[in-house]
Amino acid sequence: MRLFVKTLQAVLIVLSLMMMIFLVLDGFNPTMNFLRNSITKGLLWAFALLSLGNGLLVMASVIHGRFRTGKKKHRSHPHDEE
Repeated sequence: MRLFVKTLQAVLIVLSLMMMIFLVLDGFNPTMNFLRNSITKGLLWAFALLSLGNGLLVMASVIHGRFRTGKKKHRSHPHDEE
């Protein structure tokens, strides 16, 4: 499961970088149709669905306590009264 989450996050990083590059390239040369291309629309759908799945997986893991949130639990140590 952990390998799946790490792979999913790596794919999301690559897809987000691709979308940012397409956005910049489309701004410089709008006649190339990077953002109105059917392949780009498919990649955008994949990015959105994978992001949703990743968010749900991480939220479920945090709720069930499988991922550390960075918060430390306080341990109560009994003090000796001597």
